[in-house]
Amino acid sequence: MLALSLSIALALFFYLVLSVMALKKIQGEEVKRRLETFREEEEAPEEETNPDDLKKIPLYQRTIGRLLNQAMDFFSKFAPSALPQMMEQRIILAGKQGIWKPRTLVGIWFVSMVFWGVQGFRYTASHPMGTFGGLLLIWGFLLFGAMLPFGVLNHIIRDRQTKIIRQLPDVLDLLSISVQAGLSLDGAMRKVVERMEGPLIDEFRRMLRDIRMGMTRRRSMQLMAKRCDVQDVYLFVMSVVQSERLGASMSDTLVIQADNMRDLRRQRARTQAMKAPVKMIFPLVFCIFPAIFVVVLLPSLISLMQGMK
Repeated sequence: MLALSLSIALALFFYLVLSVMALKKIQGEEVKRRLETFREEEEAPEEETNPDDLKKIPLYQRTIGRLLNQAMDFFSKFAPSALPQMMEQRIILAGKQGIWKPRTLVGIWFVSMVFWGVQGFRYTASHPMGTFGGLLLIWGFLLFGAMLPFGVLNHIIRDRQTKIIRQLPDVLDLLSISVQAGLSLDGAMRKVVERMEGPLIDEFRRMLRDIRMGMTRRRSMQLMAKRCDVQDVYLFVMSVVQSERLGASMSDTLVIQADNMRDLRRQRARTQAMKAPVKMIFPLVFCIFPAIFVVVLLPSLISLMQGMK
């Protein structure tokens, strides 16, 4: 009973704190939202809504998707003010800019934390335990719910970075061959974008778009390396920028970088191969050896038991 009362008091305390944070945040965001609305109305062309265009939008996006977005925007108001910026950085590293919204992920984070907090409260109420143990369990569930969205997002980021690392040597090979054939660096990058696909190619495509919009190549490549957040990409960008600054041969620079990246990929493959025997111990001991023992020893055990009878 004491654990139940403490849990209710803790929930009310969190609700009051989040409510105060939300009120402070809403006052500042309301003005921003009105300004954004005015800007959109000024920039948007006056066009009549075509019913045929609305039919092309899936029913899920017109009904459930819109309701979910509104709900996530509402829940995101109760999150800390620094969390949307953190989510935006994670979205960029995951390569989902323009697809995922920071407010939506913040809302998912808040819903996950509340859901797992309620699950911890229900478990504490159905399984009586000490006050300290109940509070510790509820805090554990809350922490798990708060860390779960970040864990999923970090997994997506690591998977994307792994794909970039694996694809970079092939991209550098094609770049070096194209430059040796007489193309400029921008032309070689366009050739790579036309012939290959993947997360690194998407970053090259965005970099070329930034260059067409007037950004310098050095700045666009630095931003690409920052979006990838991979050490190999940083080395490639630094070598290209240094080659342009010193007036060195771009063809020789790309050939050297391609050789270095192939060597790094070979070393990583050897490292993974050396880790394979250690990783095989668990399935061998708990999966393969028991099956072998059953196949080899079970007939002998059955014969021995029948002989003893």
